[in-house]
Amino acid sequence: MTATSPLLALPYLQPAQAQKHVTHNEALQVLDAVVQLRVQGWSATLPPVSPAAGDVWEVGAGASGIWAGQGGRLALWDGTGWQFLVPREGWRAWDQAGQSLRVHVGGSWRSLVASLQNMEGLGIGASWDSSTRLAVASEGSLLTHRGSRHQLRVNKAAAPDTASLLFQSNWTGHAELGLAGGLDFSLKVSDGAAWTSALTVARATGVVTLPAGAVINGTLKGTAVQTGPVDATAGRLLTAGAFGLGGPLPAIANAGVTDGTIVPGLYAYDTTAGSSGGPASVMRGTLLHSQRGAALGETQLLVAEAGSTAGVYAGLVFGRSRSGGAWSAWACGSVQDSSTGSNGRCQRQQDGTQTCWHTVTTSATAETVWTFPQGFASSTGLIVTMGVNGAALTALAARHTAKSPTSVSLSVVNTSGVRVATSLDVMAVGRWY
Repeated sequence: MTATSPLLALPYLQPAQAQKHVTHNEALQVLDAVVQLRVQGWSATLPPVSPAAGDVWEVGAGASGIWAGQGGRLALWDGTGWQFLVPREGWRAWDQAGQSLRVHVGGSWRSLVASLQNMEGLGIGASWDSSTRLAVASEGSLLTHRGSRHQLRVNKAAAPDTASLLFQSNWTGHAELGLAGGLDFSLKVSDGAAWTSALTVARATGVVTLPAGAVINGTLKGTAVQTGPVDATAGRLLTAGAFGLGGPLPAIANAGVTDGTIVPGLYAYDTTAGSSGGPASVMRGTLLHSQRGAALGETQLLVAEAGSTAGVYAGLVFGRSRSGGAWSAWACGSVQDSSTGSNGRCQRQQDGTQTCWHTVTTSATAETVWTFPQGFASSTGLIVTMGVNGAALTALAARHTAKSPTSVSLSVVNTSGVRVATSLDVMAVGRWY
């Protein structure tokens, strides 16, 4: 028969042993310490000054004094001296200071935590249920990295299902983002009654759609926005001032280039600022350039603001075009104004030509004054032509006198030089500026 028990090494009473009570009491002391084991401290290297009977410490490596050489053992103070117990595999001890349970495994004491694998649910400050297996009531939750990263995965079974983050207030959902009912990313918001899709991102293209619209209070920047007022990169957003929209017109350099590099749009034409290629007499104006396609036909309209000669007035319009070759000459001469009144009809051309015509009835007693519908710039170069209506035209002659920028005196005479009253068609051609 051995002298000690196999698990706790309790001393056995031996046959014919004297003072059996000593052996018995020693075994009781060990049982008193080991059963419901409580440890005051761990890895201690110096005995406490005033231990209480029954106190136990775990002795650390390098212990000194009476604990020297007892590293790894449990030191039990029995009231009069120290007993040293060798812990066995599977012993459990209550950590008095840390208020936790430890177990002796593989030669060391480890915290004893229940297995967290395949748990039915976990509630931290809250109660979990069958639809919410993890419930946490806290001012915050921290998920940090281990190594170089940390990923939070929200997985769903199939495309029509939902994998999302739902944000609530008083248990009512007001915002949801994730894969809600599909595979495209979406952000939805709710007023508590109905949900509205605010943003979707197509998984195949990455294109962002804002179904409800957007309000942008800042400045748009980036490669999707113009880099300057004449940036015509396809697909970019125009900014205020682009080609003169909402701002000053960008200046054009040589308006006469034929390599197709002029971007269609509105430009400021100013020879004092370096512009060239416009009509010779125009100093400043607004140029509209259009293009039918790359290396195809182009047209230009130039509205003059000021010119170097008196013949160029504000608002005068010049135009030209080209189709695969050189530019045509600048043309100016379209109708500037046309009017009809009691004194006849008048038409003004952009190049300064004015034509007035009328039918008057002459007097037999005096000259008839025809006041032009609109005045001419000068009587110099003013041409007046006439034609008598009616029979015996060869017997009558029309003449005019007192020609001025605003009127002309007319009469019709017979072969005897006597005035006659008859119908007379008259036309005046001259310049209005």
